[in-house]
Amino acid sequence: MPKESVLTEAEKQSFVIEKFIFHIIIQEELVPLYLDEITLTAVQLDFFKKRFVEVSEGTQFKFADPDQSELFRNCNDLLEDAEGNFLHASKKITYAFQAQHSKNTKDGVLITALVSSGKSKLVFLLKLDNQIVYHYKVSRNRAALEEIKNTFVEDKKAIQKAAIIDISGDRVWQVLATDRSVRSAEAGITEYFAKFLGVIPIETATTLTKKAFRGVGRWAMMNQMDLDPDQESSSYKSRAVSYLANATIFKTKEFIDQVIMDEDADRKDRLTKSLKAFLDDIGISGQSFKPSKSTLSSSTTKNIRQTAEGLKLEWEGDARDSNLQLPKDNERDSEGMLKIVIRTSEIRNIDKGR
Repeated sequence: MPKESVLTEAEKQSFVIEKFIFHIIIQEELVPLYLDEITLTAVQLDFFKKRFVEVSEGTQFKFADPDQSELFRNCNDLLEDAEGNFLHASKKITYAFQAQHSKNTKDGVLITALVSSGKSKLVFLLKLDNQIVYHYKVSRNRAALEEIKNTFVEDKKAIQKAAIIDISGDRVWQVLATDRSVRSAEAGITEYFAKFLGVIPIETATTLTKKAFRGVGRWAMMNQMDLDPDQESSSYKSRAVSYLANATIFKTKEFIDQVIMDEDADRKDRLTKSLKAFLDDIGISGQSFKPSKSTLSSSTTKNIRQTAEGLKLEWEGDARDSNLQLPKDNERDSEGMLKIVIRTSEIRNIDKGR
């Protein structure tokens, strides 16, 4: 049975928060300020469910060594039904986070939540930066707690780091992670956040960049009859390359919006859904990474070949991306001929003038 690579929209919309707690992190303190219970109102539950949906995209990771990972063991404890396991494990996770980030993290809280979606059980870790935590230094009363929760609801941008953990083995990844404080790291998250999680990326940014624009090229070739007849199928891949060349961090919706440009609203909607489904299948949807500029440069290098008969072939980047198959090392067939294969549904005449 194939492993899932993305969290589908249906899964996201069916999120149910089963358990929820946060502990206070103050940089100058050696240990977090632990809470024993959090009661959320219906409005606050809805707010956090929406935040969990929003952070359900990120770089895909796996644990470098699950057997030696403290976080992996703590997440396993979180999933146990035994009374007190969730709270105890959440405290251990928050302590490890603060210890790893002692010189880097801002005051705030680390949320630990157990979220179900169908048969899936996911652990969500969210670091929220908020100066309101200073109120906790002078008062631990209920009013202060409510003030903190209400402040979260008012500021959606407070989430700085997020990780979704699935240790079931049902997906190609074990951790989806995002980090708003980083804009240049190859892995998409800071080194100390990666160290805390104990993870390594499943695919490099270079590999993901290639999969993104090559995927669009393949999708366009597969759906030529459904595309805008006034656009060359290659223009979709060109726009994919353009997005990747200018984007700081890859975001699925932005990518699709730039690739699918069509004045026909109905066709645009169909193509958008079709491309999203294709990106789901190849594991690009929901990924967050810094596009590799060097990879893009090589993809736009113009190549020109001419046969002995004067037939000129011209393409950009890897020949395979243009559905062109050239003989390896000029290998000839039994008749001494070079075999060139071009996969296309149409050949157009181009009048270059005289």
